[in-house]
Amino acid sequence: MNFVALDFETANHQRESVCEIGIAIVQDGVVKEQKSWLVRPRNNWFNSMNTRIHGIDAQKVAHSPEFDEIWQTVRSYFEDAYVVAHNASFDLSVLRHVLAQYELPFPHLSYACSLQVARRAWRGFPSYGLSALSERFGISLNHHAAGSDAEACAHILLKAMEAHQLTQFEDIEQAFGIQLGKLYAQGYIPSGRSSRPQKKKKLSLQNMPLDLSRVSKSHPLYGKSVVFTGSLRSMSRAEAQKSVIEAGGNSTNFVNDQTHYLVLSERVFVNLARGGHNNKVQQAQHLNAGRKPVTLISEGEFLTLLQYEVSEEP
Repeated sequence: MNFVALDFETANHQRESVCEIGIAIVQDGVVKEQKSWLVRPRNNWFNSMNTRIHGIDAQKVAHSPEFDEIWQTVRSYFEDAYVVAHNASFDLSVLRHVLAQYELPFPHLSYACSLQVARRAWRGFPSYGLSALSERFGISLNHHAAGSDAEACAHILLKAMEAHQLTQFEDIEQAFGIQLGKLYAQGYIPSGRSSRPQKKKKLSLQNMPLDLSRVSKSHPLYGKSVVFTGSLRSMSRAEAQKSVIEAGGNSTNFVNDQTHYLVLSERVFVNLARGGHNNKVQQAQHLNAGRKPVTLISEGEFLTLLQYEVSEEP
């Protein structure tokens, strides 16, 4: 769950008249950092109505760099990234126009609109504006300060995904029937409603029948508590938990001092090897430091313990 939330403030009605950029960086489902930059528009002309909204005027940005200079720093956050904005059609249009103005290539990214997501995640709210949602969910907001708006947008998306038990950014498409937008060197594809919305079907442990007829104390998972992190390739999370219970063990969603095994998906394993972070792994390491050993194993090692037969791919 890694993405960048984005917000632009503009000096006037022209989309390329960027006067402030704000971003919030989300790593492993947590807002890690918020940043903002004041920008001097090319002609530095401000409409008084825009200034009344965000409080920025020509004098305030007179000594700020123009967009092309700031983009040298900002670009790295957007290349091959997932991006979210509240009313993304505006912010991504601003990005396209200002890049074109300075003859800069588009980065390669995928994006979603937190406004569209919120409307589908929570039906019946009187308002889905950034201010209204922030007040409803207790999110701190200095409205129309680009960095604060971006951070609020990030929190709203995270809350929507948590409410619908989504674990990856791309899950937005199936869960909410929203097509992710794309920006790439040759052009863009706008975000919007999917032509064929599909509700993602999630197996639930609660409605899956259990077969406890083969429970044996000799099974290596008997009496063991197992937690999973990441999406497994061989089976769904619910099926994996069911298999542990049918082996005489127990499976929960959280690492605690009763956990014996933490099973890492292939993606989590690779991400950790590259220096990434994972909350469940960190909790396991914390318990290990306190002499409450939690054994980290791969999906393959789990299948071996489970004695699960995996057919070879052709």
